[in-house]
Amino acid sequence: MSVPDKPIVLVHGLFGSLSDSKILAAFGDADVHAPDLIGYGSNREAETGGLSLLDQARHVADFISGLGAGKVHLVGHSVGGAVSVLVAQHFPELIESLTSVEGNFTLKDAFWSGQIAVKPLEEVASIIAGYEADPEAWIGGAGVKIDAWTSALARGWLANQPPSTIKAQAKAVVAATREPAYLEAVRSIMQSAIPVYLIAGRRSAEGWDVPDWANALCTARINIADTGHLMMAENPAAFASTVLGCLSYR
Repeated sequence: MSVPDKPIVLVHGLFGSLSDSKILAAFGDADVHAPDLIGYGSNREAETGGLSLLDQARHVADFISGLGAGKVHLVGHSVGGAVSVLVAQHFPELIESLTSVEGNFTLKDAFWSGQIAVKPLEEVASIIAGYEADPEAWIGGAGVKIDAWTSALARGWLANQPPSTIKAQAKAVVAATREPAYLEAVRSIMQSAIPVYLIAGRRSAEGWDVPDWANALCTARINIADTGHLMMAENPAAFASTVLGCLSYR
């Protein structure tokens, strides 16, 4: 499989980061980057009061510009898929291709974010503390097989951001995806010169609320066998090879 001639930028979801060494190594010789969004990881101390999804999109655009490589292949997972849509909408000059990995299309996709968004911060913190008490059960609930790596991955993802970030990001994605303009932006991108790829885990694909017109307009739609929503944790090699396969699609 050929190596893309432009960098790949991975945008993570509501929890954690995609900068794990095993996930990145699965991309082989490709130039892959996995920045932290506002409120996450190296940016966890950032102010998230009033955070919007467009703020996150601008943050990603700034990161891409900082690479100095021109356009990139943008790959967004879950909530990160929604962020990536806004990057492609507002900064198309930075985007060579857009890949949505079970990215939020509608409030149905963002149902859990919708629940978190309206809960008091103390309750959100309590929910996350419960996950942290048994991280293997948390990630295992998504169908991820537990071993030393996935156990450490779960702990790292849960520790990567404070509860205030989770609540703020949940509110932001709900606010963005409930607006008709959001799906209009998706349609516009798909009708532009930017290739758009849709990737899902086969087990979770049926629950992904992708409009029929989006499945028809996308450049390619692929469901990764024997995986669910956290396919990069279940099978990093299959996740990476699927992304790379999309980027070599003609």
